[in-house]
Amino acid sequence: MRLSRRDVFAALCAAPALRSASPVPLSLPARRNDFHQLLVPARIENSPVLWCELDSGGGGRLIFIDAAKAAAIGVQATFYGQSAGPMDGTLAPDLRTRVTLVLSGLKLSAQELVIKPDALPGDKEASIGMLVLSRFVVELDHESPAVRLHEPETFRYSGPGRAFPFSIEDNNPFTSATLTLRDGRRVAARMVIDTGAVGSIAYFSRSFAIQNKLAERALASVSDTMGRTACRIERFALGALGIDRPVVHHFGTPGFGGKNEPDGMLAADFLRRFRVFLDYGRGRMILEPNRGYTEPVAFDASGLRVHRIPNAPDALRIYEVLPGTPAAEAGLHASDLLVALDDTPMQRMSPGMVQEALARDGHESSLVIQRADEVFTVRLKLRRLL
Repeated sequence: MRLSRRDVFAALCAAPALRSASPVPLSLPARRNDFHQLLVPARIENSPVLWCELDSGGGGRLIFIDAAKAAAIGVQATFYGQSAGPMDGTLAPDLRTRVTLVLSGLKLSAQELVIKPDALPGDKEASIGMLVLSRFVVELDHESPAVRLHEPETFRYSGPGRAFPFSIEDNNPFTSATLTLRDGRRVAARMVIDTGAVGSIAYFSRSFAIQNKLAERALASVSDTMGRTACRIERFALGALGIDRPVVHHFGTPGFGGKNEPDGMLAADFLRRFRVFLDYGRGRMILEPNRGYTEPVAFDASGLRVHRIPNAPDALRIYEVLPGTPAAEAGLHASDLLVALDDTPMQRMSPGMVQEALARDGHESSLVIQRADEVFTVRLKLRRLL
C-alpha cells in the first residue's frame, strides 16, 4: 500500500474520535518496509506526518526520534533520562520531553519522547514503543498491510491462530520458544517479542549462545564484522508453530539493551509470517499464519551489505564486506558505492531488493561500483554461505 502524505494527513485530521468499547477496531493506515516492519503515520505535536515503526521491544511507553528530526519539527528537550539500544551493555543519558502523539482517530497526550543523537536506522522517521498502545489489543496484519486497535472489552478472537502467553518484564513482553539444534537437542529460550529487531528470525545473547554451544551445534554458521554470527539450525518454534532450517543470529559481545541479558529476541522476520495480536490485558500473543508462513529462509550469497545514505539517490553504500565471500574475493570494499545491479540502477532498487537479488545461489550478478572517482564493473558468482 502506498499512501501520499496528503492522503494520510487528511485521514489524520478527518478521522472521528475513538469511541470506547466499540466492536469495530480503529484501523491505522500502514505500509511495510524492507525489514518486514509495519510503519504507521503519526503526528508529534503539530508536525507533518511521520512514518513510525511500532516497536514491541521498545523498552517502555516511549517514543524515539533523532535529534535532526526533532529540530526539524520544533521539539526541544526539557529533561534527562537513560536508554540503550539492543546491543548496548549499559544505559546512557539521553534528552527527553513530553509530547502529544496523534494517530488516526487517536490522540495521546503527555507521551514521553526520547531524542537520540544519531539517526534512526532504516526508513522510519520515529519509533513508537508498543506499550504506548497497551490499553488496546494491537493487531499487526503484515499482508494487508494494516494495524488495528481493538477494545479489549469487546475483543473476541475466533480464527485459526494459536495463543501464547507473555509477561511484561523490564517493560518488554517475554514469551517462550524452542530451538532444535544439529544433534537433535531441543533448547528452551525466553524471548523478548521485538517487532523492532530486524534482519533475522531471532537474535540470541552471547551468554545463551555460549551456554548452549549454539555455533557448534548449528548446521552451519558464518560471522560478520560487527560481532554477530548467523547460524542455520534445524528448527525454531513457538509451540506447534515453527520454521524448519531457519537462520538465526547471536551476538559475540555481552549486553542487551542495558539490562540483564534475556535469552534472545523474537524478531521481525518471524513475526511477519503471521497476523499478530498482542493482547496486553490478557497477557497473550495470538499468531495466525499467513501466506508467508511456509516461505523458506534465504540467506545472502554475496557477502556484502548495503544501505541508503542521505542525499544520494543514485547509489547505495556498501557498509560491510564479509571475509571469504564472493564480494571479498572480487575486491569490494566497505564504503564503495553500488550504482547498478544486473543493469538495474539503484534509483529503482531498495536495500532490501538488493539483498534479495544477492541471495540467489549459483547466479552470476553484475555490479557497477563507484570508488572515489573510478567507476567499474564487477561480476559476482553467488554461492550459498549458510
